[in-house]
Amino acid sequence: MKTILDEGVPEALADLIPGHEITSVGAEGWKSVRNGKLLKLIEAAGFEAFISNDKRIEFDQNLSRRPFAILLLSTNHWPTMQPHVGNIAAALETAQPGTITRVDVGRFIPAKLRKRDPPI
Repeated sequence: MKTILDEGVPEALADLIPGHEITSVGAEGWKSVRNGKLLKLIEAAGFEAFISNDKRIEFDQNLSRRPFAILLLSTNHWPTMQPHVGNIAAALETAQPGTITRVDVGRFIPAKLRKRDPPI
């Protein structure tokens, strides 16, 4: 499946999902392109799937008529998502054009926001 990774998605993911032609927005020269125009470029280039972690995209854009599938990852933090690469691969295998699939790849909480144990 011809797939493109959004800017925030780690490009290392491409090497861990065999059997798919995976590139990135950056490799295509589309960095900083806004969502509406980006989706049109993805469509024109014939991509079959778009992997992103931009939760706003489904509310900002009409996605139902797009000829490619969209996978929305729960985080783009590589150490958090790496153990869940199988979830992404499985979702990619069953993804259908015009659909949005939310993929749970863990949840990253920055250290400064983590609750600390009270002192003993």
